[in-house]
Amino acid sequence: MIKNYISFFFFFVATLGFSQNNYQKKIALIIGAQNYTSLPALRHSLSDARDMSASLKAKGFEVESLYDPKSKREIKEAINRYFNNMRDQNGAVGIIFYAGHGMQYEGENYIIPTSATLQNPGDLEDYCVRMNTVMAVLKSASRSLNILLLDACRSLPTFTRDSGEQGLSRMNAPQGSIIVFATQPGKTASDGIGRNGLFTSNLLKIINEPNLNITDVFKKVKQEVYTQSEERQLPSVEDNSIGGDFYFNPPIATSTTNRMPIKTSSSTPTNTKSSTESATVKPTPVVLLPDTEAAIGKQIWMTKNLDVDHFADGSVIPEAKNNDEWEKAGKKHLPAWSYYENDLANSEKHGKLYNWFAVADPKKLCPSGWHVPSDKDWTALITQLGNDASLLKAATDWKDNGNGTNSSNFSGYPGGFRNDFGFFFYLGSNGYWWSATEPNPISAWSRSVTYKNGTITRSFSNKALGYSVRCLKD
Repeated sequence: MIKNYISFFFFFVATLGFSQNNYQKKIALIIGAQNYTSLPALRHSLSDARDMSASLKAKGFEVESLYDPKSKREIKEAINRYFNNMRDQNGAVGIIFYAGHGMQYEGENYIIPTSATLQNPGDLEDYCVRMNTVMAVLKSASRSLNILLLDACRSLPTFTRDSGEQGLSRMNAPQGSIIVFATQPGKTASDGIGRNGLFTSNLLKIINEPNLNITDVFKKVKQEVYTQSEERQLPSVEDNSIGGDFYFNPPIATSTTNRMPIKTSSSTPTNTKSSTESATVKPTPVVLLPDTEAAIGKQIWMTKNLDVDHFADGSVIPEAKNNDEWEKAGKKHLPAWSYYENDLANSEKHGKLYNWFAVADPKKLCPSGWHVPSDKDWTALITQLGNDASLLKAATDWKDNGNGTNSSNFSGYPGGFRNDFGFFFYLGSNGYWWSATEPNPISAWSRSVTYKNGTITRSFSNKALGYSVRCLKD
């Protein structure tokens, strides 16, 4: 018997030869099917697909989008192109996303193109794409972490008197993969009342939150969907992964051994402030030293975030005063800085936020005698502290009393960050600091601390983001 039609999407992440230390090529295939000729039109498929496409492009993915595919051939060819792009990659990240009608028949799930006409079970093979085609892609990458998400958005009438079971049938996750259903297999999920379905809207929101591994993403999505559906919809996860987490901003735990004594020292050097330079005036060197220094192990750190608007040679660092200026600087790989929320008052404790292009500028961001710490420098500090964030955190200003002891005198405050579109997040909750090291052309290593996490997180971040900067003595 042909079972009920359902609309669903899947979201599949493959990391071939996955290594967080290697450059990851990011490839995505986005398919949205909404305007059907023989089946009821859907409400959210194209907005789900377009919003996911925009989100992934913002994260540095090379995206192919296929909207309202009319035939089985179009979908299979797109999947084949994706596979051909991914199969020779090493350490790549791949995503396939489908939003549209699907159905199950005798336990088999199918993707339905928009022009498909289904009058008998044989039409499924003629006009639709078996989910086995996608599962074969998962299985073919033997060193992959594969994540497949399925959203059965709503129940539609069947073509038979047998109403049968609802939703998608269960699929066993291949080795090295995770399958996530928007609700329990055999059940249907909310179609939602806004721009996106209930599951999709929460997924789109939560994948933009920093420092969540894919397990934490799913856990949080489950909690949100279950709560917002008044406990009627509970996403289901089948995990057959064999090691390695996927992060959109991947943190890596740091060694907690070889802790050395911490001592602090103070100095009161004279600050030399520079004024804005005319285009015809030759820049003069700027020497800015911190009011205090913290000797941690063999390193000497500034105890405040950097708060300069000139490079070390005296040339001006452009201020991005609005979202458009900030976004343009990132896209053109130009240095920029801003105060959090463009409010000077936030600079007293938090300094300025800089994109990584300011960090990497050959005119040097830190004053003479200092440098932006490398990834190796940060690792040495964290090892020295035993990866205990409380030793680095300031004793005040952290959300929900997530304060530290600041016994290192590092005085880390939760300065938040600015995203690549110019919006600000997490002042009072999280602190983010750049390193001078880039693992790939679009990202650089960074460190972050949250109000609720006792460790210091290592991540690679989009270079267009705005983070704080600490300087380390040469």
